[in-house]
Amino acid sequence: MEHVRITRVQVFPQADGKNTLGYAHVTLSDAFVVKNLRLVKGRKGVFIGMPSFRLRNGEYADVFFPVSREARSLLTEAVVEAFRTEHPDLMEGMEVYDAEAVPAIA
Repeated sequence: MEHVRITRVQVFPQADGKNTLGYAHVTLSDAFVVKNLRLVKGRKGVFIGMPSFRLRNGEYADVFFPVSREARSLLTEAVVEAFRTEHPDLMEGMEVYDAEAVPAIA
């Protein structure tokens, strides 16, 4: 991505006994921080869950999300790499769900 750079990634392991492996805060271009990206263990591998809030009808709505496959890949790679570097035991044997296979949001 040409315009947005990931300039800092902070990771926080917090296994919930289910599918959440931890959380991350990502700084974009030294200008914005996105908090509470979730590292999730899914059936096809680990992926990044976007921060969201619960609507009145009980459904969830993302408050931040990538709008292209390229952006999703950039974000996923940065967060997973930070977890692998800082918490290699947590990521041992984990495959990343192919971000290219995830449809972009139009």
